[in-house]
Amino acid sequence: MGIRKIEDEIDLREAMKKKAAELKIKDIEAKASTENFTKERLTDLAKNHGVILALTPELKEEVKALQKKFNIPSSKIITEQITENDVLKKFSKIDIESLGMLAYQRILLQKEEIGVGLLPISKVYDLVNTGILKGILELKDLHKALKMLNKNHVIDDLQELDSGIVMVRFFPVQYTGDQVKVVGVAREKGFISVEDVCIALNWSQDRALETLKSLEKTGVAKLRESLLKGKQWYFPSL
Repeated sequence: MGIRKIEDEIDLREAMKKKAAELKIKDIEAKASTENFTKERLTDLAKNHGVILALTPELKEEVKALQKKFNIPSSKIITEQITENDVLKKFSKIDIESLGMLAYQRILLQKEEIGVGLLPISKVYDLVNTGILKGILELKDLHKALKMLNKNHVIDDLQELDSGIVMVRFFPVQYTGDQVKVVGVAREKGFISVEDVCIALNWSQDRALETLKSLEKTGVAKLRESLLKGKQWYFPSL
């Protein structure tokens, strides 16, 4: 197969991946529409994520009750759904505040799928660099937006590691506990096995493996397997 043929196939795969990502975002936005936010859905988000999406005016009393019940600060009450159109202003200017909330909402609505609230900034960028923002949005814009979220106590933490990689923790430790604990164990050596996790945290193999796979899925950890060492997960950003 010629080099040009290989390059064309690579370009096609990349285009398909981008298209799939855009379709996924549209699905997320559909799930976030106000008509889908029932009392049960609001309660689930408040209990499991420490956040309230107060997008439906008719549920105003429920929002107040949930805020009191779960002790949720006002900064974690989202009153409007943000879209790409809210982020991109006239003359291709980026609204930093709206960009931050767009990232936060998309992470929130995918949290069950991505498994963690701890992500490298590059993964967050992939989630928001879509639609009309593609080709205009820069990583530095997102970094500014996340700094603003951190300052306003919307996200839990923003750290720049010695390697230069920026890690974002969107939710408090109680909402991402297992993943954070594993990253803490791996920090010393930069890699870890299922057995290492089980010994350090006194966990079952199933729990350790599930957590490592969720970290792998988000790109925080990379799996390497060999005959001598078996399966090990490396954390290049640590």
